[in-house]
This record gives sequence, C-alpha cells and structure tokens, in this order.
Amino acid sequence: MNLRTPIAQLLIGIVLLSIPFITSPDLQSGIALLSITPFQYNFFGYFLLLVFYFVNYYVFIPKYYIPKKYWMFAGFLMISYVIITYVPDLFFDVTKPAPPGSGSMPPQGMRPPEGMQPPPGAPPVNAGPQGPGAPNPNQPSSLFSFRESYIIQFAIVTCLSLLIRLNEHLKQVQKEKLIAEVSYLKAQINPHFLFNTLNSLYALALRKSDEAPEAILKLSGMMRYVVTESNNTKVPLKKELDYLKDYVALQKLRLAQDVKLSFAITGDPQHLEIAPLILITYIENAFKYGINPDEESEINIAIAVKAKGIELLVTNRIVVDKKLIPAISEEGHRNTRQRLDHLYPSKYTLEMNDDGTIYRVKLYIELV
Repeated sequence: MNLRTPIAQLLIGIVLLSIPFITSPDLQSGIALLSITPFQYNFFGYFLLLVFYFVNYYVFIPKYYIPKKYWMFAGFLMISYVIITYVPDLFFDVTKPAPPGSGSMPPQGMRPPEGMQPPPGAPPVNAGPQGPGAPNPNQPSSLFSFRESYIIQFAIVTCLSLLIRLNEHLKQVQKEKLIAEVSYLKAQINPHFLFNTLNSLYALALRKSDEAPEAILKLSGMMRYVVTESNNTKVPLKKELDYLKDYVALQKLRLAQDVKLSFAITGDPQHLEIAPLILITYIENAFKYGINPDEESEINIAIAVKAKGIELLVTNRIVVDKKLIPAISEEGHRNTRQRLDHLYPSKYTLEMNDDGTIYRVKLYIELV
C-alpha cells in the first residue's frame, strides 16, 4: 500500500473526530464537555461516520463497486446511512437537561425541555408551527434532517473514501499492466536474440574457435540476468551495463568485418541503480534494422554515466526499408516509453530523430 494512503486516512480520522469539538457551543466548558449529552450524541455520530469510512474503503468499494455490483453497493450505503442516522438515538437522550451552567442546548431543530432556559445571548429557538399535525420538535432525528442525520457529512465521507480507494486501485492496475508489459517485452527480446546468438555459437563451434567458450559464458550470464534481475524494480547500474556489454559482444559474433561498430561506456556506475532492461530496446533495434550486408552499415553506441543519471546515445545508418520494420518494434518503443513515464516521471528526456539517412536516439534518465 502506498505510504500516502495511511497518512491520508489518519488525517481524515483526526478531522472527523475533531469536528464535534470545534463545532460544539460548549467548547469553553473544558473537560466537562465530555459529559454533556448533546456533545456525546454528536461525537458518536461522527465516530460512526469514521467507522463507515473504513468499512466503505476496505469492504464495500473493493467487493461491490469495483466489480460493478452497483445495486448491492447502493444497498449497503443506504443501510449504513440509516444506521448512522438512528443508532445515536438509541444511546443518547438529547431531550435530557444538560448539567447546570453548561449552557448546552439540544441539537438544532429540537426544543429545550421545559424549565430549561437558553443561555444569555443564545438565538431564540423557533418553536415552529403549532396545532394538530405539526412536527414534534422533541422527536428523534428524522431521516433527512441536517444535523441529526449527517446527510451532508455522509455524502462527503462516501465520496472521499471512493476517490481515495479508486485512486489506489488505478495505481495497482497500472503497476500490474507495467509488469505485463515488461514480461511481454522480454518475450520479444529473448527468442530473437537467442536464435541469432545460437547460430553464431554454432558457427564458432564448427570452426572450433577459442571464442566459443567465452561466448557461451556471456550468453549464460545474460539469460540469468533476464530471468532473475529483470523481475526487480531496480538493479545496480553496473549489472545493467555488464548486460549491455555482453549483448554487444555477442552481436559482434554475427557481424561482417565491414560493419562499423562503436561501443563506449564512460563514468563510474557505482552507487547508482536503474530499472532493468530500460535501455536495451534502443540498442537492440540498432542491430536489428541498422545492418544490411548489401550496404555500408554503421552503429555507434555511447553510454555516459553522470553524477545523477545516465545518458544513452545510439545512432545507426538507415539501411533497411522502413516498411519492413515490423509493428512489434514500434510497440517495443511504446512499452519502453510507458515504463519511463511510470518509473521516471519528469526525470527523463527522450529524443528520437530520423533524417532519412541516420536514425538517432538520445535518452537521459535522472537516477537520484
């Protein structure tokens, strides 16, 4: 659960339970306020509102509103409203005289008992219409009266709990979507890369090259990294850079001698962390679509580790027909941008330029 949610709930609880104190006309009575029946009545009503807030937040909304069982949700709201309206009347008799000298008056809309005089300066009590059929001011709270039924307060508490809970639910849905997108992205990267690398290893094995054992070791390390570390929210930047080094090294195995490849990492990655597999999309696409055996191919990859972040610059010659670039590549870009928006909001810049000859990607991520 997000830390902000418990803090918000604590503040809501404090505010709700403070309202009876702040609005009480007997606030000047000090500790004697706690023994005044109208105050107890009012405080108990707000306590029930607070209980309803938590029940609505943890039970009604997740079990009935979010699954779209709106009729059941509305039914529980009505039951809760009736309970909050009438239960205080079962425990407190607000027609009973207050302690002498307290100056307390019954809740709004109720006439003081006979023999009890309003305190000096208090507004006159409206006796209301008289005669047969006139409402009795000494009756318990009506369903839609203001103070006794807490109808406005009930509506505010309902909306507040609904907004906070739905906001939390939305964050959870976004998190689950992000995890699914990362899994999908890995599923697209791994088979393609593994197929090409195994072909290269097969060629090395046929030639009985001394590079084969080292290449197998690099591939094993990369697969281990993808399976284990990529499930974490953050990983040490050094591990991510080692993964990229091994990726580029294995890609070299299948490149022709005339392909110009430049790969450089500068700066100290110690004490920095980064979301795993956040950079690989742009490097992978350079190898996928920047190499053509019939044309001059060139790929430049520069990674600069800075005091507070990391900068990636990838350029490659456009040597394939853009119509041949599959939609999955564009989807990989969208997934990566969504991850950046979610993990590094307002903490990254991404520039992608295409002048018809050179494709250029520049990404900076602030990591601290």
